[in-house]
Amino acid sequence: MQKNDNQRDSGRRKMHYSPNLLSCVNNAIDNRVLVTIEYDSRENEQTTRKLEPMALVYKNRKRNLVAWCHLREDWRSFRLDRIDMVKLHTATFDLRDGFNIEEFEGDDEPTEEDDEEDE
Repeated sequence: MQKNDNQRDSGRRKMHYSPNLLSCVNNAIDNRVLVTIEYDSRENEQTTRKLEPMALVYKNRKRNLVAWCHLREDWRSFRLDRIDMVKLHTATFDLRDGFNIEEFEGDDEPTEEDDEEDE
């Protein structure tokens, strides 16, 4: 289980996430491992989601995890800086039909600053 190192200052969230979180997510994508995340939604409500992670994409200069969400029973995008915890399961999943990464990609490309976060 990996906790994100996000901190709140006067109600504002820092826009960073732990390199360990990124590593866990990449591991889950590469090995098709189910994950559970604690996620802060736009409404500032924390939800627990069981996901089948598929890809990482950039959208609006933010890194997003694209996954099949068991709660919503649909493809969803989750900003990494809003993920407070990720837990990898031992169970794996089969690829689902209908996944189109282009539906989730933004117009922007990663910047040098974004690439430095990966190191």
